[in-house]
Parts: sequence; C-alpha cells; structure tokens
Amino acid sequence: MTGHDAIRIINLGKKYRIFSHPADPLLELMFEKSRHISKQALEDINLTVKRGEIVGIMGRNGAGKSTLLKIIAGTLESTSGELEVNGRISSILELGTGFHPEYTGRENIFMGGFCMGLTRAEVNSRLHEIINFSELNDVIDQPFKTYSTGMQARLTFSTAISVEPDILIVDEALSVGDAKFQKKCISWMRNLSKKDATILLVTHDSNTITSLCDRAVILESGQIYSEGEPKKITEEYQNLLFGGSENIKNNITAGQLNNVQSASYSINGESADKNIQNKQNVRYGNNKAKIKDWGLYDLAGNVLSNMMSGADFKLEMDVNTLMDIDDISCGFAIKDKRGTVLWGMTNISNDDNPYTSKTGEQFNVTIKAKMWLAAGEYFITLGVAHDKDGEKIDFIEDAIRFSVAGTNKIFTTSVVNLQSQFNIQTLEKN
Repeated sequence: MTGHDAIRIINLGKKYRIFSHPADPLLELMFEKSRHISKQALEDINLTVKRGEIVGIMGRNGAGKSTLLKIIAGTLESTSGELEVNGRISSILELGTGFHPEYTGRENIFMGGFCMGLTRAEVNSRLHEIINFSELNDVIDQPFKTYSTGMQARLTFSTAISVEPDILIVDEALSVGDAKFQKKCISWMRNLSKKDATILLVTHDSNTITSLCDRAVILESGQIYSEGEPKKITEEYQNLLFGGSENIKNNITAGQLNNVQSASYSINGESADKNIQNKQNVRYGNNKAKIKDWGLYDLAGNVLSNMMSGADFKLEMDVNTLMDIDDISCGFAIKDKRGTVLWGMTNISNDDNPYTSKTGEQFNVTIKAKMWLAAGEYFITLGVAHDKDGEKIDFIEDAIRFSVAGTNKIFTTSVVNLQSQFNIQTLEKN
C-alpha cells in the first residue's frame, strides 16, 4: 500500500454458508458431508481509497454494501482476497451497535468509548463534547430504549466521531436523523476530510452523494457495477433502479418550435415539435410512454440556453402514450453541475391529480416560472412516472443544459437570487 492509500482491496470475496437446521453445522463437521448451500455475498471486489477521500457507496438492498463495510471495519472476515487498511477506524454500521437499551445515554457513551479502545479517563475528557454534539443534554440520563431512532442516531454518531478517526465508515446512520443534525454531521465530515481522514458513506440519497463525495461506487449482486464521478454514478444508479428492459444512451434529434402552450401548468392532448438539444442523454423507463420533444423557452417561445437571474421562462415536453396509463406523474428538476437537485415540480407536487392518458394519445406539459437561480451552469432532468409506485415510464437525465447570468448584488458563491433589498442606516442616539 502506498502512503497515500487508506484502504486497498484486491479480489475480495465473501461466501456465506446457509444451513436449513441449527444442528446442521455440527452434523456436517461430524460426518464430513455437506449440509449447507453457499451464497456469494461479494465477489472480486477491487477498490482503492486514498487518504482524505470521501467515497459514497450505493446499491440496492442485498447488493453487499453492509458486508463490504463490515469486512473493512474488521467485524467480519472475508473468504478470499486481500484487504489492507492504514489508519484507525471508527464505524457506524448499525444504529445503536454496542449500546445497551436499558442503560442511559451517558452510560452508553462510556460503553461505546470502551469498544473503540478509549480509557475511562479519555471518555470522561470527551463526555461534554459528545453530549453537546448530540444535542441530547436534556435526555442523556434517560434509558437508550426511550430514545427515538433519530435520537439514537445522534448519540451513535457523536460517540463514534469522538476519537477523530483516520477512517470513518457510516452505513445509512444519518438517514434517520433530522435535517439540522444531518447538516451538522455532513459539515463535520467535510472538516474531517480536510484533515486527511478517509470517509466511506453508504446512502441511497443522491444529493448527499453529489454534494459531499469525491467519488461514488455502485455495488450490484456483490460486485462493483460502476465507479467514478458522483454525478455520473448517481445517474447510472437511477438507470439501474428504474431502467427496466431499456437502459439506453441515445442521440436525440433537434426539432422546431411551434404551437407553444402558455398555461402556468398544463397537461392536454395537443402536441408541438420543440427545439431540443442534440446531445447524449441517459434515458430509462418501462416504455409505456415516450417523451417526444422538450425545451426551455422564454415566454415568447424562443429557445433559451442562457438567461438573466430573475427572467421569466417556461419548460415544456410532449409525451406520446403507448398504452393506457391512469396514474401519470410528470415534471422537471433543475440540478447543479454536481447533480444536486435545486428545484423540482410535478403535477402531483402542484396538488393536481394523477393524469390519465389512453393508448395513442399525446399530451403537453408546461411549467412557467421565474429563474431565481444565481450565476452558474445548470441541467434539467425531465420525466414521466407512475404515481402509485414511482416506477419510471420515461426519464431523460440532463436533457437541457443552460447558464444563468446572475446579479452582482449577492455572494459569488450563492445558489439562488432572492431579489432582496439591502439597507443600512444610522440610528439616532438615545
């Protein structure tokens, strides 16, 4: 392992023996006859994580994420391959692991600290800091079993990070915390990474992956399906989840704009050919309907590729229905360059009922709004899905790319323009 590598995994594999009866392991040992079936949880995993890198791990339930993290953390042995870890590990693999439900929060901090190799004196010296970070001062002497899952997540995370680890492993522990605490944890992890610590984070939240991680990995059926830049990987993950039989990357042909609708949000039976970008798009769905044309326009119907912050605009798409659908949810989402969703709207979020369309029908979707984003480059994803279960019918990632020229009256790092008024005045002395 090089000095810059925190974790190095070579051809790692994990196979479980599954017995149908509790006595079978003993009988197998006594009679030297197999009484089990084998399940390959991980196979040929190769991964190197550098110091200071934040890596997000995505995958469906049963893909092998937790198994991989447990092996890295040292709580589970691999069946084959090599694993090298350079640094002190702190892990949050399961909510409340090592915490006793009957003990108080304070007592469990000591138990957790002992599990991480801290002495009583070391835990004592950090106790006040741990409790303050968890924001559980009022209930710290109540039994752990009386805590909500969010409170348990707070105490678990606060205790785990008290050792300032070289490698932090987090398995979905933040998903149950409230938004304020999640924000604080993410900020803490960013600062930890700046100190050259490595973080492995399992989450299904694409926004967390794109906003926090340097790299992302998809596990599928115990193998690495894909890895790379977070925005690209989160799109591949959506494709993997919802792509159905048609996972396609295809060129979309440009068309001409005419007969534009002007409702603030309309779905109807009319169609129009619109100017759309000629580029490669990640596209997936079950093919029950197809998005024919789409575009970003000013209110006069002119195609937009850049605009001023505060300008009026509209988004449109035309959809061809290929079979009867009675629960259509459709809309648009704007993302930044990292893939973080900044805004989104569907007919459902607009308090409309699911739309119904018959085989062979076409309908148009239009949204009008003001572009209150600050200066920057942005992408628009658009799609049609089933309202009942969220299954994607036709989704196109990054279908439109555009830029906004913002006002100079806000921070250059701002994401939005709130059209604010700024005032300073001298107050009279009493």
